[in-house]
Amino acid sequence: MLFRMRTLDLPQDVFLDIFDAAPVRDLEPGEVIISAGEPATQVFNILSGVLRVTRTGTDGRRQVLSFLFRDNFVGLTATESYFFSVEAVTHARVSCCPRRQLDERLARDPKAERAFLNMMFRVIEDILDVVYSLGQRTAIERLAVFLLYLRHWRRLTDNLADDNDPALREIQVPMSREDIADFLGLKKETVSRSFRDLEERGLIRRLDTHRIRVDDLKALRHLAGIWDFASPRRLTAPPGQPA
Repeated sequence: MLFRMRTLDLPQDVFLDIFDAAPVRDLEPGEVIISAGEPATQVFNILSGVLRVTRTGTDGRRQVLSFLFRDNFVGLTATESYFFSVEAVTHARVSCCPRRQLDERLARDPKAERAFLNMMFRVIEDILDVVYSLGQRTAIERLAVFLLYLRHWRRLTDNLADDNDPALREIQVPMSREDIADFLGLKKETVSRSFRDLEERGLIRRLDTHRIRVDDLKALRHLAGIWDFASPRRLTAPPGQPA
């Protein structure tokens, strides 16, 4: 699996020009673009919408490995087949490119190859960032982390340079409670109860099923034990401020 987490201060990855003339595919919620076990012949760039990356164990239990947002790239593996599945959470649009075309682009252009390697390093850092942020956390703390994760992605996809932008008070939560539970390693009922607990503490307000308003960002960050997800520069709190 490979997906890139964009940051506000980094230039566009030059190798993504392979998607400039690539065909575009519109997805319905639940539609699959990658199935585990299939030959890994395509790579994708997400133009809009939200997708999820999953693996299912031999016992039938599903783990959501990641959610993908606009400008994420997915589909490359170290083997000849996919070991994960990717499907749409919402209506989405993706551009599709043969994996062979990406390999050829990187082979003939050292600058593109370096940009690709830098992207991979960022992906590893971001994966470790999320693992660290969720590890050794209670259920309500994990949900607080998840809401900050979604807030961070809204900041990136809407290109909001100011962390205090009023638009960031509202967080879109397009995924189901079951999706969130499978991402956080919790039961669906625990996720619902944790939402209620956050609301009762005055940290958030549920506007509807898929929209959350953050009423106390400082307290939400304190509960989560993190500030944001802008690795590798992410700190538990900015210098001079409490975590």
